[in-house]
Amino acid sequence: MAVLARAKTIPKKKVQEVEYLTNKLKSSSAFLIASVEGFPADKLHEIRKRLRDIAEMRVTKNTLFKIALKNAGIDPKPLEKYLTGSNVFIFTNENPFSIVLALDKFKLKRYAIPGDKAEEEVVIPAGDTGMPAGPILSVFGKLKVQTRVQDGKVVVVKDTVIAKPGDPIPVEALPILQKLGIMPVSVKLKLKAAFFSGIVVDASQLVVNLKEYEQEIGEAYKNSFSLAVGAVLPLPEALSLNVQKAFRNAIALATEIGYITPETAQSVIAKAVAQAYAIASAIQGKVDLGVQVPSQQTQQQAQPQQEAKKEEKKEEEEKKPSEEDVGSSISSLFG
Repeated sequence: MAVLARAKTIPKKKVQEVEYLTNKLKSSSAFLIASVEGFPADKLHEIRKRLRDIAEMRVTKNTLFKIALKNAGIDPKPLEKYLTGSNVFIFTNENPFSIVLALDKFKLKRYAIPGDKAEEEVVIPAGDTGMPAGPILSVFGKLKVQTRVQDGKVVVVKDTVIAKPGDPIPVEALPILQKLGIMPVSVKLKLKAAFFSGIVVDASQLVVNLKEYEQEIGEAYKNSFSLAVGAVLPLPEALSLNVQKAFRNAIALATEIGYITPETAQSVIAKAVAQAYAIASAIQGKVDLGVQVPSQQTQQQAQPQQEAKKEEKKEEEEKKPSEEDVGSSISSLFG
């Protein structure tokens, strides 16, 4: 007697889900995997809304996602260690790092639960709590929060810190915090990995420190600029400095060899005079030169005066109007 094997019927819903995932994998350049174990559903919905323009999030079973990977031509083996527990899959055509940066900007909060520790100071603010006076007053008293009763309601007298960073949030304070709408615990999606251009990137490598990158780029720019200047590369950024450096070197060389130019004349002459005085001073008393050699102190005092005169002359020349300026002024007088 022939035994008829009954074919296993796959639910239509699962088939449709695999088809959807397969199409998303084929149409997306990247996807990320994140754990949603213990993650508040309302916060996940909020993230989904914020990422709407750049990514699509999908919570699905790992087994269905593996099938979709195979259907899309992606080897699931490198990703299997991440496909455990409850996950959300983020499909995008953006660079995965931009998605991580976007997620880091979301400052999501939730209500505290037993065992939570304060990330920052947890404060019960002054004002009307809206809570009716009664047993709740003893809870406030235990938390050392000063209160008074006004119109049958509990009023907090002043802002009171009930937990400092790192301290456990008092369990008895939890219902009060919820009643006041205070969410002291940050919520962040726990990323596991990303798949981009055929490469699996672990979550530890998805962390981007923008300040550190900015410093590194700035340091690289300074080093490359120094190299360009040192190698005298004809780049717009380095050209002006190289021209100035070449000009200074040319002036120094011309002054050293005694080459007279409008720029070096005063320095060359001053140097020659100084050398002449030095020679005259060395042989003074041995040979009658018929000239009076000024002392070294007198020469040092005269040098600033010479420099001052030079600056004054330069300022006078700059203030002196040119022929074009004079001509235009006269023209303006006669219309």
